[in-house]
Formats: sequence, structure tokens, C-alpha cells
Amino acid sequence: MTDILDLEGWNVIAKHVDGDDYLIEAEYTVPPKACTKCGNIGNLYKHGPKPIYIRDSPIRGRPVRILANAQRFKCRECGGTFIQPLGGIQSEMRMTERCVDYIQSQCLRDTFVRIAEHVGCDDKTVRSLAGEYIGKLNARFKPYLPEWLGIDETQIDGKLRCIITDVVNRVPIDMLPDRDKPLVTNWLYQFKDRRTVKGLAIDMWKAYKDAAQAVFPGLPVVVDKFHLVKMANKAMDDIRIALAKDQEKEVGRDWMRRKSLLRMRYKNLDEKGRFNLQMWLDNEPHVAIAYKLKESFYDIYDAPTKEEAGKMLDAWRASVPGNMKKGKKSFGPLLTATRNWRVEMLAYFDHPISNGYTEALNGVAKVINRQGRGYSFDVLRARLLFKNKTPALVAASALSMNRTTAQTEAHATLIEAIGRRCESCGGVFEPCELEAHHIAPLVDNERPRRLYVCANCHRRFHTERANGHQSASTP
Repeated sequence: MTDILDLEGWNVIAKHVDGDDYLIEAEYTVPPKACTKCGNIGNLYKHGPKPIYIRDSPIRGRPVRILANAQRFKCRECGGTFIQPLGGIQSEMRMTERCVDYIQSQCLRDTFVRIAEHVGCDDKTVRSLAGEYIGKLNARFKPYLPEWLGIDETQIDGKLRCIITDVVNRVPIDMLPDRDKPLVTNWLYQFKDRRTVKGLAIDMWKAYKDAAQAVFPGLPVVVDKFHLVKMANKAMDDIRIALAKDQEKEVGRDWMRRKSLLRMRYKNLDEKGRFNLQMWLDNEPHVAIAYKLKESFYDIYDAPTKEEAGKMLDAWRASVPGNMKKGKKSFGPLLTATRNWRVEMLAYFDHPISNGYTEALNGVAKVINRQGRGYSFDVLRARLLFKNKTPALVAASALSMNRTTAQTEAHATLIEAIGRRCESCGGVFEPCELEAHHIAPLVDNERPRRLYVCANCHRRFHTERANGHQSASTP
């Protein structure tokens, strides 16, 4: 028969549903060899059983409790009484070691509250085990210096956090609690060999530039193209909004509905879009000027050489009219940026590096923080850095590795449809870690089902006991 407990040395006595939990009554059959108090060997006798409830990793979408009939022993030598050590159990947490591993492996993939619901424990227990696990990961963590460093910040819980990435290989390297110059400088100084770094991709935060110049004298610094063209788009949008306030209400709403025409590059519009845009610009000269300034700024990045780009930038700065309604105020931040960061802006033409990956990672950090509703910085950093680096709970099965491309895509679609969750334990897994299996009923009133489960859950439903009985699973 199937050994649903799948713990060495344990014998299942009974199993049934108890409220929301699966309750498994079991006994540990391996007697102690020595007294745990004095160490005397073989001079023990039984002193009555003691029932102990132990949490196990969830199965079949239910929390699991083990009612262990633990045997007490008394030592004839020292007179001490103790409960037999239970194999596979972490006595301090009253959990199986498997359950602890499940919580720690899921803490970087799922929210603490949801893990606690699956296991049937308090979320403070999950936080405690997650903190212990993250501490171990941090102890082994060694950041590195890539050829091109991407540095940016994201605001989380009202505080700006610095994120450092390898922008070429698209790998997160580290996350710092703030973006101050001393902290960034000290982080860079920790590396003795800094010869691998070819340059830095940043936004327009002077502390990053100063830190780079202090640690890497003469290092090329590239201001991210995305930040500058975003400022051009925002300036044009501000002018549209300001002009719309002077129009009739219906006209203003129409401008808002058609704002995508202004935001797109003219060369990317279809024939109908160009016609509608041209009609708009012909009737609104101030909007036309703002749109032309936006387009001509974009054109700078299409220049064939750095020298040509510099000339185009100077011409663009001179073309911003001072008497244009809202124009000087709206384009003022971009004029200031292109004056103060001219060298770093034009460095893009020598080193066409984008900090887009770092920007994307900023968004990921905010999503993680919203999901957890207030993670500590250490937890947020760990989920950002280690989520895709921790070893999977199980290796991908041979079936998943032998699939064709079409089969792999179809399988991934099915797994995404169930939220990438094992339909037994509820854990979050990658598509290659979940397979469809026919699961035998755990209790008499259940029917066999086909579920997408992880390898750990599959083994618990298919492991045979040592007595050689045939597995109860459906082949």
C-alpha cells in the first residue's frame, strides 16, 4: 500500500480528514539507543506514551497534522525521563524537516500569509523560518562586478532603494537600503579587482556619477536614453494638458483620447494616424511646436556619429522658443538635464548601453512589495536577488526534458492556467517542476484524480511501504 507519510522509521496507523486538515496518526518505530540526558547506553525502559501534534507539508490542498504516539523512556542510571527522538522532525518548531524545507523553499516564491494558510501555521512562524533561510543565503552571497554596471533606484515604502545590475547579461547583482553616495561608494570599494568594469549606466543622480569617479577614475558614464526621451514626452504632454484647459470641455476630452498620436513617433504611425495627427497639428500651432520639439529630440539618438549628435543637440536646445505658452517651463527640466549631463548623454554614441533592465527590475521590486504588503528590506532584497538562483525543490522530470517545443509550450500554458501551483501542496513552481499524475485516493470517500503536482507530492502518493505491498496509485 502507499506510504502517504513517506518518512523513514514511521508507521502510519490511521488517516482521516479532521476539519480542514488531514490528520495522520503514526508512530515512530526506532527506539533510542542511549539516554539523551546522561548518554548511558542500553539502560532504558518505556515510561508511557505521549501524543504530540506535528505539522507536515500540505497535500491534496489541505494542511497536514501528524498525531505522533511518541514513547517516553526513563533511564535506570540517572533516573531522567525523556521523549524518544523522532526522526525527520524538527522538535523546536514541532514540524517535519520536510515542512521546514517546504516553507523555506516557498518563502521566496509565495507570500508568507499564503504559505501559512497552506501549512496551517501562524505567519510569524513562516517569517521566522524565512529569516533563518535568508540569513543562510546572505552568508553565501557574493556579488560581482560586471563589464557594465546598471545603477538606479526605486521608491518603496517612501524610501529610495538603490538597485545594481549587470545590464548586459540582465542579472540583478545587489540591492542597497538607500542611494546615498557613501553607501554606493563603499559597495564599489569592496571589490579588490575592479578592472573588469568598462562603464556605468545610470539615471541623472549625481551621487552615482561621483561614486563612479571616486572608485573608477575616467570610467565612461552613460545616462540612460530612456530617462531623457521620457522627459521630452512628458514636456510635450504637459503642454497638451495646459492647452486643453483653455479649450471647450469636449475638445479637451477628445485631446486626451487621442494623446497616443502625439506620444508615438511619426515614422511609426500608419497612414490614418498620420492624417489625423496632421489635422490636429495644423489647427493647433502650439501643440505642433511641442510635438516637433519632441520628435527632433528623438532624432538626436538616430544620429550616425557622436559629433553629429552633439550638433543636433545644440540646435535642438536653441530651437526651444522662449515665448511659447508653457513651453519654456515644460521643456525646462530637459534643457537643464542636457546642459548638466551633456557628456554623459553623448557617451551613449560611444557605448550604446541601456539601463532598461534595471528600470524593469525596479518595477518587479514594487510588485513584490505590494504582494507581501510590507516586506522588510532584507526579505524584499532576498526575493529580488535569490528567487531565480535558489535550487528548485525537485529537478525537472525526464518527461519535461523530452518534450517537443509545441508540447513544452502547451504544458506551460496549462501550468500558467493553475497559477503555477502544485495542486496538492499549493506551492509555486516553474512549469518544468510540475507534471500531471493520477493520484490514488487518500481517504475512502475520495475518487482518483489527475492532478498537476510537484515531485515531492507525487512521491508521497506513490511511495510503497517496505513490506512490498503494491502501490495504491493508478499507473
